Amino acid sequence: MIRTLKIFALIMGLMQPVLASAVTVDTESLHLRFSEYGDLLNAEVCFPDCRAMQSKTRNQSSEQLRFTISRIDRRPIHLRQSHENGLTVLVFTDQAGEIVRRWQIPDQGWSVSVTVLGAERATLSSGAGFRPPASSGFGYLLEQSRYLLFDGADVDTVGLDESSSPIRTSAGWLGFRNRFLAALVLPGKPLEYRLQSGESVDDASIMIQLDTSKEHSLSLYLGPVEPVALSQASAELESLMYSGLWFWLRWICQGLYYLLNTIFLFIPQWGLAVMILSVLVGVLMRPLSRIAERLQDQVHETDARLSPSLTAIKRDFKGAEQSEKILALYKSEGVHPLYSLKSLLGVFVVIPVFIGAFDMLAENIHLSGVSFLWIADLSHADAFAKLPFGINIPFFGSYLNLLPFIMTGFSFLASKLHSHPAMDAAQQRKQSRNLALMSIGFLVLFYTFPAGMVLYWTTNNLISVIKMLWKKRRPGDNQSP
Repeated sequence: MIRTLKIFALIMGLMQPVLASAVTVDTESLHLRFSEYGDLLNAEVCFPDCRAMQSKTRNQSSEQLRFTISRIDRRPIHLRQSHENGLTVLVFTDQAGEIVRRWQIPDQGWSVSVTVLGAERATLSSGAGFRPPASSGFGYLLEQSRYLLFDGADVDTVGLDESSSPIRTSAGWLGFRNRFLAALVLPGKPLEYRLQSGESVDDASIMIQLDTSKEHSLSLYLGPVEPVALSQASAELESLMYSGLWFWLRWICQGLYYLLNTIFLFIPQWGLAVMILSVLVGVLMRPLSRIAERLQDQVHETDARLSPSLTAIKRDFKGAEQSEKILALYKSEGVHPLYSLKSLLGVFVVIPVFIGAFDMLAENIHLSGVSFLWIADLSHADAFAKLPFGINIPFFGSYLNLLPFIMTGFSFLASKLHSHPAMDAAQQRKQSRNLALMSIGFLVLFYTFPAGMVLYWTTNNLISVIKMLWKKRRPGDNQSP
């Protein structure tokens, strides 16, 4: 009988709250550490999940990602922890047994929720581990943290370096992101908040004003910027993907993203998948490319036909008389003065796909930490070799990136091979010079961009060279359709 009473007393003791201390909760997607007052002190995000961290998965650390809740009464509180139906629940109570914090943490996914009572404010902030890595050149544009303010399907962004913003009110999602991770909070009802920003600000911080007399239920998303993860957390968060683009460009990005993922299912190597994506996009765009090439050929033929007369007019006449003679020539030949703009159609066809591939590969977390050939990480510049003697070249950085030079080499070769039967030697030299200058411009633009993006366009340039060589073998293909 005494033994039974002791066991009963032990069970009853386990069911009672214990004096709270720092507690850690590990799920398939998150490592979370809470203080004895119910503050989230640290969140570490795993992608695709924490269980496979010893294999080839990526662990996206967001050290010092915090969600703190102010409390007037800082006396010790008690904690009751339970786990049931795939959910960990942390209940923090005061000495009177009133609940002051209640966290709900699912075993899967990157969404958590907290119920707050008796707090003045809540602060979502990041630390050094969330800061983007240093980057040179135009690559710096990708590596920036920024605030996110949701208004339905629209997402407004605010840079951390912008001037301090006034107090705002929102009931929608708000938070911040770096290139691959986002930390977002949903107040659930209109609340005032302030963003910490300014030239000297390195870490994000959002202070949300709470009513101490009311209970507040807040939802948090601490996870990857990835379409499936965002949609599982909330349908509204899907608009975060490629949010700075027009809706039709976002469709292109999403189409390329799912096409790349489909390729990866059959060829589970992201570097090869990116190369095959470039090939498939070229095949899918072939009908439009043929139209653009036909218009380009028409421009070349018109240039060749008008060139002798234009040369003579420019030699013999000046000023207004020259303009009149040129317009008269166009009229007699049945040529519109803006005929050369036809050649821009090819650019208009390529630019949307260029932007789509650029943004899709820039935000693709699947490429983070993935190696290919000599490239250690497809989400960063290939860093083939470190420059000797600690050299750091302004804009270009302290590493030799090999892949942009390979891309430019293929582009130079394609420019040398590009020709048209209607073009004379002078026109051919002019076009080769223009294409070469364009290649140098792309070298500067792409030099510090992520290797996955450069790999895509290197493959595209290689395909162009192969097409040119094939046409050289079949002279009939050089004729205008």
